Amino acid sequence: MAEKSGLIGRDTVVKGNLSGSGDVVVRGRVEGTISLRDQLTVEPEGKVYADVEIENLDVHGEMSGDIRAGDRVVIAATAKVVGDIKAPRVVIQDGARFKGSIEMDVKLPEDI
Repeated sequence: MAEKSGLIGRDTVVKGNLSGSGDVVVRGRVEGTISLRDQLTVEPEGKVYADVEIENLDVHGEMSGDIRAGDRVVIAATAKVVGDIKAPRVVIQDGARFKGSIEMDVKLPEDI
């Protein structure tokens, strides 16, 4: 079970590597790399310029960088995302802006 959320506030800029466990909410700006075991949420005012390795990711703001998720990536209608995504489940809501590629690990029937 995830620990309490960490918050990167609107006027906060983090440059470097962010890693650990627990949920993190970004309302400010993060530049570098992010490696978390739980949930990352980028709020509408949040900006992330980083390669991300995460279990679950919800993007409502701006994000640039490659994403590797263990479970799920959701790109909300308000989001702008540039980068490649690798995850078992990817949701891109109507209205979202996305540029990149998506690779999903799914088993296809052998007769296809």
